[in-house]
Amino acid sequence: MAGGLLLGIDLGTSGVKAAVFTPEGRLLGLGRGSYPVDTPRPGWAETDPRLWWTATAEAVRGAVASSAGGGADIGAVGTDVMFPAVVPMASDGTPLHAALLYCDQRGVAQVESIARTMGREAYEGRIGNTFAPGNTAVSNMAWLREERPELFRATRVMGFAATFLNARLTGSMAADTTVASLSGLTDIRDPWRWDPGLCSALGIPEDILPPIRAPFDVIGTVCGAAARETGLRAGTPVVAGWGDTASSTFGSGALEPGCAAYTAGSTDCFAVPLEAAPEKGSWVHTAFGLRGSWLAIGTNSTGGACVKWFLREILGREGAEGLDLFNALAESSPAGANGLLFLPHMQGERSPLWDPRARGVFLGMTTATTRADMARAVLEGVAFGLRHMVEAREMETGMGLREIRACGGGTRSTLWNRIKASVLGRPLRLLDMEEMAVLGAAAMGGIGGGIYGGWAEASAASRSAGLKGIVEPEAELAAFYGDRYALYRESYPRMRDLMHALAGG
Repeated sequence: MAGGLLLGIDLGTSGVKAAVFTPEGRLLGLGRGSYPVDTPRPGWAETDPRLWWTATAEAVRGAVASSAGGGADIGAVGTDVMFPAVVPMASDGTPLHAALLYCDQRGVAQVESIARTMGREAYEGRIGNTFAPGNTAVSNMAWLREERPELFRATRVMGFAATFLNARLTGSMAADTTVASLSGLTDIRDPWRWDPGLCSALGIPEDILPPIRAPFDVIGTVCGAAARETGLRAGTPVVAGWGDTASSTFGSGALEPGCAAYTAGSTDCFAVPLEAAPEKGSWVHTAFGLRGSWLAIGTNSTGGACVKWFLREILGREGAEGLDLFNALAESSPAGANGLLFLPHMQGERSPLWDPRARGVFLGMTTATTRADMARAVLEGVAFGLRHMVEAREMETGMGLREIRACGGGTRSTLWNRIKASVLGRPLRLLDMEEMAVLGAAAMGGIGGGIYGGWAEASAASRSAGLKGIVEPEAELAAFYGDRYALYRESYPRMRDLMHALAGG
């Protein structure tokens, strides 16, 4: 088996996972690392990329050590990353500024200016996506150009999370098609090249953008410095990788239209494969892996992040101990949280509201409200946001979701799974491995490294993912939540203007 194993690296919002797999998709070893998300101002979200690398090296060492093998057994490396995240770099890959994350909302003024200049409708039709801060990387690129002009002039590579990570692994820099298609600088019908007209009109020099590659294209091999820090063998092939939602979709085996991959993480994402270039709608659209394939992605900005906020600020706890207390509290409050309703827009909102000034709200608090009610309301509010997102997509396309394959840390909560299934009115098929994104990353490495014969063979391995259970909707609970959901839908429109005033515009 020497040189025949696969390593996947999943760089998320607040943590990184690395995992070693057999070509059949069997998990052999897992390692983790973490880092903070900084919010220096309301609406801003950034991370020092150097912390990404420190945590990644730690995670890879842990995965290799726990796989009972060694770095020499790894035949190829693939990565997936949260996207889009902007990282301005020097020519050697040194970051010149903190990475501006997908949930960063500082580019509101730049979005409004670009929309006026380009014509919002025409521009959104061209890129296939709603133009909003963070959703298209160019808004934060424009912010850097206008607010940090000296830094922008010094930037030699305007890269992304994977650009930085792969540069540390190999010394080579690239952007994959999934990340490039959320840049605002490619045409959705041809996301395999930077659009010269868009780059020129938006003031982003094409020559500072990294080359676009397919997720399974080998961009280099593990360099000596990375080998020493990670325990990998120098010379191991590394592919361009792709965005985390595309990766988890592939890893979950949800590869047919009407079959959705649902990832319950810091953000909540639904993803459905498409066979034709999409029109702009309430979901995000990216390229998928092969030419002629796309992905529709619905994203609520702060699903699991709302729980993390509650642990930190309300319970004063972190980690497993905090989660156990949170779940116990939520279980002790009845459905409906004793009249408390939560709007989960803690960092603005993406699908389907597309409102960077939306804010989180607890509605209906009394002197009898308990922490248990608040915990229950958080779980219910996030579930209502998921239903709103899914319903919007189904109304736009007329295509229902016949299957939901669920993974991610949020699926550990039995109560939350029951709530989500009942709110959505359809079963959740829970996969037997939470972290499907890291499997999808490893699969791309397997294609590039020649371990698989191509996309079809790699996808067969991903389809082998088994189920650990199916959570069915509960009829009585579903009916109750239908009424609560109607109140949820009324709440945001009634409070939108007040939210905007409180957010400063």
